[in-house]
Amino acid sequence: MKTVVLNPANIERILRRISYQIVESTEGDQEITLIGMMPRGAWVADQLVSHLSEISKVRVKRLDVDADDVETLSAESSAVKDKEVVLVDDIINSGVSMMRVAGAIMQFEPRCLITVSLVDRKHRKFPIKSDFTGLSLATTMQEHLRLEIKPKPTIYLQ
Repeated sequence: MKTVVLNPANIERILRRISYQIVESTEGDQEITLIGMMPRGAWVADQLVSHLSEISKVRVKRLDVDADDVETLSAESSAVKDKEVVLVDDIINSGVSMMRVAGAIMQFEPRCLITVSLVDRKHRKFPIKSDFTGLSLATTMQEHLRLEIKPKPTIYLQ
């Protein structure tokens, strides 16, 4: 049985709020790099780019990364070095994937690294946090959250 945790209207409101938080935290920067964690974090990052273009003149460089293949970031090191970098995922669970990608990003010396998620489950194995979170939700390890993008973006608890 699926239970709706965030419906499309909730997700839209959260994306807009997080976009404003990104603008406020990167105030004065002409360009930021938004990195979406594949697969669904990339969708979230795309939505944030759309909102950012509506509310700010900041240029956004968009990248995607697979947590199991962080070596692909090497080709994009100039988009990270001395830049404000925003790392985006849909749902943070243990923090393993985000920690792996954040570690790879830090090799290229960004000016700042901001982490973003729609939902934070707080089941940490590593000391990483989401700077901007739509919803913090305590769940059991047996429960699963999933962002389904089609037909309309919705986060379900199963």
